[in-house]
Amino acid sequence: MTQNQNSNLGIWRAVVLIGAVGVAIGLIGKVPLLGVVAGPVAIIGVIGLSIARRNQS
Repeated sequence: MTQNQNSNLGIWRAVVLIGAVGVAIGLIGKVPLLGVVAGPVAIIGVIGLSIARRNQS
């Protein structure tokens, strides 16, 4: 059970990282659509990560 929970944390961390990288590329490359799409992905990842951490303990 704990291995499944740890893999969930890893997945949510990856979602946050993908969103943050997308926002950074969108800002640096001046591609506003990428930032608009990647911003909510990062926010959803942070929410999912906090819920997964709460359920872990």
